[in-house]
Amino acid sequence: MTNDDLQQASTWTRNYRNQNTSGVNAHCLPAETLQNLLGQSGCVGVRAYYGLDDAGQPQLVLVGYDAQDNDLLAGPPVAARSAMIQDVEPQDAALETTQQLATNLPICPPCCSVTNALNS
Repeated sequence: MTNDDLQQASTWTRNYRNQNTSGVNAHCLPAETLQNLLGQSGCVGVRAYYGLDDAGQPQLVLVGYDAQDNDLLAGPPVAARSAMIQDVEPQDAALETTQQLATNLPICPPCCSVTNALNS
């Protein structure tokens, strides 16, 4: 990491705090959660989706993705998306893969670092 990287990251987090008054500044990601996501068969990375909970608070939804950039959800991407749109669980035997999502991650505050370039 260079000083330019830290300066840019500091500017971005400051911009976010200035424009978003929800009080949520960050999310904490436990190592075990990240390891579980990355440990899935075929997983090459983790994607972060932004969301809002019922109270309007920012939330992250983390999911592993494969070498074709598809989220690792239960079953093939199209079938899983169809099941989610219909708000039902996939019943097809071909869709019996483990679904790994990380939600309800601890937020900052209270899960915050001491004052530094990213949070002040």
